[in-house]
Amino acid sequence: MVDQKRDSSADTGQPPVPEKFNEKIRRGYFWVVQYWRELFNFKFDKYMIIQVMPGVYGIALTAIAIGLLYLCVEAFMASTWRGIFYFFFAAPLTFLFAASILRALLEFYMVVFKISEHVDELVGLRDTVDRLSGISDSVDEMVAVTRRIPFWRALSGGSPPRAQRKKPEKHNKSDNK
Repeated sequence: MVDQKRDSSADTGQPPVPEKFNEKIRRGYFWVVQYWRELFNFKFDKYMIIQVMPGVYGIALTAIAIGLLYLCVEAFMASTWRGIFYFFFAAPLTFLFAASILRALLEFYMVVFKISEHVDELVGLRDTVDRLSGISDSVDEMVAVTRRIPFWRALSGGSPPRAQRKKPEKHNKSDNK
């Protein structure tokens, strides 16, 4: 019996191409196309910064690292001791500080955009509540009208009028003996 699901690359001795790799390439291509489409969208109806935040973070970290590397080379050209100081002490601390500030700033922007999205949702809910409150007012008016109709209670199986209600009997402790 022949297995139809076998990969043809197994016969050639080459490792099979994983499906996840093809899926990642397809998603990456889709992301690039969407990025360019949104970049030239003059309506500003979507927040593009949320989509490009990882790319901005990566580019900024690379720029910081290249700038610090340049400063280390310049320091080595001025003095060997200054270059060693920059390379082993000043550059790593500066990178750590700048990367931390950048990360905090980008996370702050993300929080602001997420708050904005939640506020937009709340505004939509408020419109719905306002529309439903109008229904509530009309239902209250209907209830007030139906309470005035004498036979409505009889049809709806409501409680009897107050005069016909029996008062609960009080039990004495002596009756239980």
